[in-house]
Amino acid sequence: MASQAQSSSASANHGGDSAGTPHAVPSSEHVFWRVEGSLLNLTAVRPVGFFAWNAQSFLERWARRGAMGILAVARPAMYAAHRVFATRVLHAVLRGVSQDRLDSLGEEYFHYMLRPRLKPRGLEKLKEAMAGGGDVVLVSQGLDHVMRPLAAYLGVKHIISNRLEFRNGLATGRLLFPVIRPRGAFARLTGQSPDGMAPRERLARDLGFADRPEVLEAAIRPARRDMPRITLPVVHFRPRTWDSRLSVRSALKDKNILLIGATGFIGKVWLANTLSDLPEVGKIYLLIRRSRSTRADERFQRLVEESQVFEPLNEKHGANFAEFLRRHVEIVEGDVTQPGLGLAAETRAKLGRVLDLVVIAPA
Repeated sequence: MASQAQSSSASANHGGDSAGTPHAVPSSEHVFWRVEGSLLNLTAVRPVGFFAWNAQSFLERWARRGAMGILAVARPAMYAAHRVFATRVLHAVLRGVSQDRLDSLGEEYFHYMLRPRLKPRGLEKLKEAMAGGGDVVLVSQGLDHVMRPLAAYLGVKHIISNRLEFRNGLATGRLLFPVIRPRGAFARLTGQSPDGMAPRERLARDLGFADRPEVLEAAIRPARRDMPRITLPVVHFRPRTWDSRLSVRSALKDKNILLIGATGFIGKVWLANTLSDLPEVGKIYLLIRRSRSTRADERFQRLVEESQVFEPLNEKHGANFAEFLRRHVEIVEGDVTQPGLGLAAETRAKLGRVLDLVVIAPA
């Protein structure tokens, strides 16, 4: 029976979409599944471009965009000459970006860019492979900051992907070994089968490790990132007399809040969730910096129009969505790097009278 299961699995690997039953794979084996083509039409350039476009500072954004522009011209020649070298050069654009920021942006890129584009037939085939047993390993040229959210969404525990080197929490721009190179030039035509299962030897050959297939096993990483546990000693000098039924909803009811960092990923998610889950909140003042060509209120309007985190609120309130925002949100123009937050004297005096709480969202 075991030999028949292995035989049917091998024929399914080569038969692509022809197999209609779950792949039978011994549970002790790794099942390598290539993401590109089967689940997503994912390129290496777009995620890196998204990370560069959302750099933390204005100068940093334009510096990285300029580097991406140069690469757009040079990359075809580099890709034709050496796909691994082209991949290394591409990711050098991310030098100096923090690991936490890449994780946050990777979550956003997956949920808003990739998840809506997952291929239904590929998902069905992957579920069949997972039901057949074995440890499914997603293999992709994408960075692990994007592949981890994908793996968590699919319920897959292991991945093989490109990984940046970090020193003191900042990316050096160097990819760690092994580098997962992009597929060949004709992959968009020939590699679109919903069955992404790839035999170990063939996958090693496709990735340039034909003479070292053991590299694949060594490259497998847990899909879940290990977070450092920080424990601090806490001494309670007074008995715990507070009410254990503390309610966030009642604590924030009718409270006026100043939110700093509303245009960042975490800030806009916090704002959308608070407006959705705590409609009893008072007024939320958003500190937004004016750019050279765009007023603070225009930046917020663009944020609401372009970010999908506000879509549930829009659907809930419909034609009254704009009125709901006017009632609960007020834009204050300022700059967190300036003395007094760069606020006008009248605005600063007003906030001093009405504010109950200041929330700072990480950039």
